[in-house]
Amino acid sequence: MTNAPIVVGVDGSPSSSDAVRWATREAGMCHAPLLVLSCVSYRGAEAVPCIGTELRARAERDLAAAVGIARTQNRGGGVEIRAEVHAQYAPAALVDCSDSARMIVVGRRGLGEFTGGLLGSVSSIVARHARCPVAVIEGWSRIEDGSGPVVVGVDGSANSAAAIDVAFEECALRGAELVALHAWSDQNLSQIHIDPQQWAAAEQSERSLLAECLAGRKEQYPDIAVRVVVVRDRPVRHLLAEAEEAQLIVVGSHGRGGFAGMTLGSTSEALLHITTCPLLIVRPRSEG
Repeated sequence: MTNAPIVVGVDGSPSSSDAVRWATREAGMCHAPLLVLSCVSYRGAEAVPCIGTELRARAERDLAAAVGIARTQNRGGGVEIRAEVHAQYAPAALVDCSDSARMIVVGRRGLGEFTGGLLGSVSSIVARHARCPVAVIEGWSRIEDGSGPVVVGVDGSANSAAAIDVAFEECALRGAELVALHAWSDQNLSQIHIDPQQWAAAEQSERSLLAECLAGRKEQYPDIAVRVVVVRDRPVRHLLAEAEEAQLIVVGSHGRGGFAGMTLGSTSEALLHITTCPLLIVRPRSEG
């Protein structure tokens, strides 16, 4: 996927502007082209042509503004920027693009269902169905300096293995530390009373599992500092705590509790709706 584009969906909202800035910087770091995509789809456009005309004009204005943001962000000129308007429902267009994209980038919240552009729900739909990694962005001022670690959620599943690979790649691009957070369980174990020696043995076993999950990548990326965090209970609140200082959270689309055909797990779903840190949801391409 070395020549595959990073595709960013825009609708004129502040959130999509944040997504354009983030996507342009990401494209620059990984030497990928950038495709800025605006969509217009209205069921009644055939019956009332002027509505469709106005919505397309709005989509083109949104696209022009987004390209302007991308060009400003791309001051060095290292990113090839293309722009397209699709006459298709926005989530469908972005999911279709995911077959040949390096990554899909969307803002967490759009303007609303009557704008003809990306909805707040679009980020959720695309994260569920895209066949490449999906980055969900909000709050450029929060991430503009690009400092802080990359945080990856690890649970030993195939999905988290793919997330680990991507997280190491992102750290290499950014020169960032990696925080690998592993949760023992999807249940809250903090109130369960067990002999301390049993807790200690269980923790050692879980640390060994985490070391196995990271094995090979640390040798491949020897310059990346890795900090491991092992917690007893559900991962979400711990990932959110780490996210306060992070520049990116990377998680698998679903974890050890997932099943065939599942679109998002509880952790990725919760983070999608809660965190304001850039979130990268990774699904192995074999699932597509």
